[in-house]
Amino acid sequence: MTAKEFWEDFKNLEEALRLDLDSIAEEKNYKTFSYLCAQLEDYCPGLTPNILSPEKGSNKKFVFTISCSGNRDLLLYVNRLVDEAPEIEYWEIKALVEGKIETDPKMLMEPFKCDGFSIIPKDIRFTVYSWDPEKDIFDLLLLLPLNLAKVDDSDLENAFLTIFEELWGERFVAEKINCLFFTHNANLEDEFFDLEMLEVCLNSFE
Repeated sequence: MTAKEFWEDFKNLEEALRLDLDSIAEEKNYKTFSYLCAQLEDYCPGLTPNILSPEKGSNKKFVFTISCSGNRDLLLYVNRLVDEAPEIEYWEIKALVEGKIETDPKMLMEPFKCDGFSIIPKDIRFTVYSWDPEKDIFDLLLLLPLNLAKVDDSDLENAFLTIFEELWGERFVAEKINCLFFTHNANLEDEFFDLEMLEVCLNSFE
């Protein structure tokens, strides 16, 4: 499926999608949304839709955000699809889920609950482990509190990538983060920074 074909399909189903999302019935009909997911998967496997409905009675539009779950290999497909999106009444089309830290800095102090453990961002410190200047991507070393000592590294990586997306957005993760490493002991040779400085720090590299 091409980008043009996807948007032609979307224009044909968007009214039914809005009606489904606006439904006040206890059991909503998600068939249209499921079809949209399938069409997006047909265009490019790995892309997912995120839809935000406007508040009742407002003049705001439905927001349709196309996500690639932080996979940098899929950024091109997301950007191409959004670039080719036509103007569609009632809809705002966006590429990649945006971060929330600027509008909700308190997120740094709130626990992110994972399967069997939780992470409070303000308790985490980081240092740059390595930087690839050609690709402008980073490996990070995260200094963790001891309560996370028994958590598997793969579970930690998945959790932190999700947290980073929540805080700074999907594009930041896809374009800036390569690998994550973890330690519970601060090395005197490394200078660790508060996690809230992560975006500013990585953007300072030239």
